[in-house]
Amino acid sequence: MPKEFTINDIAREAGVSKATVSRVLNESASVKPETKERILNIMEERNFSPSAAARDLSRRQSNTIGVIVPEVDNPFFGDILRGITEIADQSNYMMICCNSDDSAKKDKKALLMLKEHRVRGLLYTPAVDYTTKEQQVSINKLLKDLNAPIVIMDRQMDSMEEYDGVFFDDEKAMYEATKELIHAGHTEIGLLNAAMDRVLARGRYRGYERAMNEAGLSVNKGYVFEGDYHMAKAYNLSKELLAMENRPTAVLTCNNRTSLGFLKALYERGERLSKDIACIGLDRIEVFDIINNNFNYIERDGNQMGHCAMDLLNDRIACPQKPLKQIILTPVLRIHDL
Repeated sequence: MPKEFTINDIAREAGVSKATVSRVLNESASVKPETKERILNIMEERNFSPSAAARDLSRRQSNTIGVIVPEVDNPFFGDILRGITEIADQSNYMMICCNSDDSAKKDKKALLMLKEHRVRGLLYTPAVDYTTKEQQVSINKLLKDLNAPIVIMDRQMDSMEEYDGVFFDDEKAMYEATKELIHAGHTEIGLLNAAMDRVLARGRYRGYERAMNEAGLSVNKGYVFEGDYHMAKAYNLSKELLAMENRPTAVLTCNNRTSLGFLKALYERGERLSKDIACIGLDRIEVFDIINNNFNYIERDGNQMGHCAMDLLNDRIACPQKPLKQIILTPVLRIHDL
């Protein structure tokens, strides 16, 4: 295998220092035109392509941003990533994306790796809630050690209030969805949520509970199921709910995968939406639009969240001392048939 041609080789052939070659790579104006031309000619003759890491090292500043999301295979986070890349491309940033799988251990691993890459900034959805003092101290140290601007996305954490952020008002969304079901005549309403030790689950439950209380309806705890926002668990819980002797006439599902688990259990029973039980789910499921499923849902625009998050990061990079900014986006109800 032929030896890789390096910056040192260019410097030797051009009769200049390695620092001069680095200045040419970084388009510095301090290099004489004839020297710059000589170096560029050697690079072209040798088909030399400098690594981004080498350029960043010489600049002491990276042109790469880090992104950490908990479920890279979830279409909601896929939409967020699309929104991020659309703005990042305009700003000429490269992106390193890490998937934490809702694991604190993987969160830590990703943050340590991004620190090594000297990322210019971080867009971050925490893997877990980090509720204990020890967890909060540990995760905040990792974030500060990045020495880069940070924007929190989707999961609003009390321990991370010092960072810019963009979030959806999920509590209001579930409040409005519950009111919609009540207005349609439903008084027995179930909730397929995650465990209440999760900040998102607590917010979504508050919206549901508030709408029920305002309507003079009591929350039947037997109708509230706590899963993990994954399809397999939601499917099993939905089978329990649907098999109840006095089951609810309507149900709220608290994310796209929970909706899929519920619908799988429903269809296995030979039952249908609206005809046998009403449902409003959180998050659009694209395939349902294609097959004209008429699924009722609360739309959270992930692409918009990605745009806002990347804009916040750009602003923070350009002006590190600007006031803290947190954006709350409002989801939209898409009701077809209750």
